[in-house]
Amino acid sequence: MIKALIVEDNLVFVKSILNTTINRINNIHITHIATNVKEALKILNDNCFDLIFLDLKLPDGNGLDIIRKIKYSSNIKQPDVIVLSAYKDLIPYNFEDYHIISIIGKLEKDEIIYEKLLQSVNQIDFSNLENNIKELVVSRLTKIGYNWKYQGTLYILESIMYIYQHNNIDLLDNIEQNVYKPISCIHKKSLNNIKTSIIKSTNAIKNNDINLIDITPKCLQ
Repeated sequence: MIKALIVEDNLVFVKSILNTTINRINNIHITHIATNVKEALKILNDNCFDLIFLDLKLPDGNGLDIIRKIKYSSNIKQPDVIVLSAYKDLIPYNFEDYHIISIIGKLEKDEIIYEKLLQSVNQIDFSNLENNIKELVVSRLTKIGYNWKYQGTLYILESIMYIYQHNNIDLLDNIEQNVYKPISCIHKKSLNNIKTSIIKSTNAIKNNDINLIDITPKCLQ
């Protein structure tokens, strides 16, 4: 599943493009909408996306400003970009360097936009998306202070990835049954063992067990 952000100041167009095209593509899940550069950068700093639908002319700047910020930021995952704009002349000649995989005019007919979007989405390498998410999660957990020598830290990583793979935040409503239980079956461990390991790993942070942190977890070796 592709987690996507729409950056567009015209909310009437957003509603239209969602209803006529994007919602017809099964692999795309729109989780956020930003209406200007500042709002988009804040959302991108707090979340990770696989894809951005980007307008170029925004109230507080050029959509390309967002891509430039992402390009040179070590904290923001590099998403693919589909430009949806009536100002395609603003695109630089080296647009491929900005992860722009497609440029589509807003004024084109709905069916043409749909076909172009579908073609663009099919270009995305799904195999790399999950690895990128995994690397980001590992980085964030390490930054928080989780110790990779604890099995519980790996269980936390697996839990986050399980929720991502199923694209269902509602799994958190009963995380023990919906997430920990499948993981316990995979590892042939009891549910209690999974929970205890996760608690032990989390408690290590509280106890400032920082000297034991291994920043090259086994899952990425």
